[in-house]
Amino acid sequence: MPVAVEDRGGTVALMPASLFLLGTWPALLTLLERRGRLPQHIYLDYSITNLVIAVLMAVAFGQVGYSRQDFFTQLTQMQDNWPSVLIAMAGGLALSLGNLVSQYAWAFAGLSLTNVICASMTVVSGTTINYFLDGRINRAEILFPGVVCFLMAVFLGAAVHSSNAKDDEQKLSMKSADIELSSDFRQSEVAACS
Repeated sequence: MPVAVEDRGGTVALMPASLFLLGTWPALLTLLERRGRLPQHIYLDYSITNLVIAVLMAVAFGQVGYSRQDFFTQLTQMQDNWPSVLIAMAGGLALSLGNLVSQYAWAFAGLSLTNVICASMTVVSGTTINYFLDGRINRAEILFPGVVCFLMAVFLGAAVHSSNAKDDEQKLSMKSADIELSSDFRQSEVAACS
């Protein structure tokens, strides 16, 4: 029996689950990193798991719903719909490049900043592009305040990261000053004792 979400109630029920899962996976990745797993390997695990789950879902569910065709029937009809196939392939390529850029950003800026900015920019750009590609069928007064919230998350995340970087620099400079003072103190103690 295929699983189908064809009404608004099911969609609204899945939203909190989606938010919970999207909020917990960065914490799990951070936990793995704290346990000694390298970020590159964690991201490789994530990418491979993402591919395996996508293939399993495509084969198991196809296009879900009772009145829809399964995955293998759609494969035979692929030759009739090459423009859609090429657009989907371009979307997959863009997603892969985005994941690659995200991995490098993760190495340089850290997990907390990278996830906030990458996810928020994905929502902002994707929603804006889809709005114009769909011929503006959605109500902009409802859609774009949410986009502005995501855009604010980008700027706030960058501001917090900048503030944390300055705090870290200040803490490191204080520690080096403490080390110099303590070594001067020890030298003066040695001189006094001799």
